[in-house]
Amino acid sequence: MDHNIDLNRKTNGKAIASLILGVLSIVTIIFGGIGVICGVVGLILGIIALKEIKRFDQEGRRMAISGIVCSIFGIVLAIFLIVISYMAFMSV
Repeated sequence: MDHNIDLNRKTNGKAIASLILGVLSIVTIIFGGIGVICGVVGLILGIIALKEIKRFDQEGRRMAISGIVCSIFGIVLAIFLIVISYMAFMSV
């Protein structure tokens, strides 16, 4: 296996932003809306990053995929907690 690294290839900035926002969406699930917003923006940036990485032959594919996964997890978890909180307060 030949692992030549092209030093001229740059990491896609949207992939980095997607990963950061994906992690923030998980960390901020306590605040509900903020977690969902970070997750949605991270998901969109991750999808755009994957297209740009393929088109412009850039680095960051794994980072973009990780950002997408974290964003989806953050969105689902935030919505789940919002629904559980709503049900708990409505039954009181």
